[in-house]
Amino acid sequence: MIIDFHAHVERDPITKVYDIEGILKDMDENSIDLWMISTLEGKCIKDQNDAIAGFVRQYPNRLLGCAVINPKEDDCVEEAERVAQMPEIRALEFNSWEHGFLPEKYEYHLDPIFDIAAKYGLVVKLFAGWGPRTMPQQWEKYIKRHPDVTFVVLHIGGIDFGYGSIPFVGSYDNLLFETSEQTEMQVLHEAFRQLPMEKFLFGSNYPTQATRWSVDTFDLLHFSEEEREKMFCQNAKKLLNLQDRMV
Repeated sequence: MIIDFHAHVERDPITKVYDIEGILKDMDENSIDLWMISTLEGKCIKDQNDAIAGFVRQYPNRLLGCAVINPKEDDCVEEAERVAQMPEIRALEFNSWEHGFLPEKYEYHLDPIFDIAAKYGLVVKLFAGWGPRTMPQQWEKYIKRHPDVTFVVLHIGGIDFGYGSIPFVGSYDNLLFETSEQTEMQVLHEAFRQLPMEKFLFGSNYPTQATRWSVDTFDLLHFSEEEREKMFCQNAKKLLNLQDRMV
């Protein structure tokens, strides 16, 4: 049983149509039971988030929604409050590389947004891995200020910050890792050696990375069945309060 915590829905730049059929086909081919989806493509942030909520309403037994928030936008706090009230949305995603912001600079928007996340029980996903805007430690003051919010560092810190992210994530009870696109086996070995399995959520980063490759990578680490069950399913179920779901 697999819950994929991190996938994106592509949008054709010409037709403006989202490829939700591609998501469902890939789920079937790779035995993914639930997929948390977001999108970084669309006319505007509001339209993108509405599209995701619509897909979850259309396929409630297969998809979970994650809204993207850009803290540079004037109405980002209002957008966070709006999507937080949608039952389809389970998480907020911040991509400082895609949107070009320094996390430490936007306290006046981010602190109120994280208060909203705490109020509605939303998880917060943090892009990490490429360049000086994407260091996980740039979010540290928010992680400290908002202990009731669970923050998830994507890609186990990515290519640039994999090693340094491991002790950082281990330092905070409200900080977890998502596994996609961490291609250095040395980093994976070290991460799972230093941290308990409860710190990890499986993700594929579809369609950027092949879902089958993302799953098969962990065959090389020789986890026990109990360890695999935690990373691929149980940790996400607990975090997202999915105990009643048939996965």
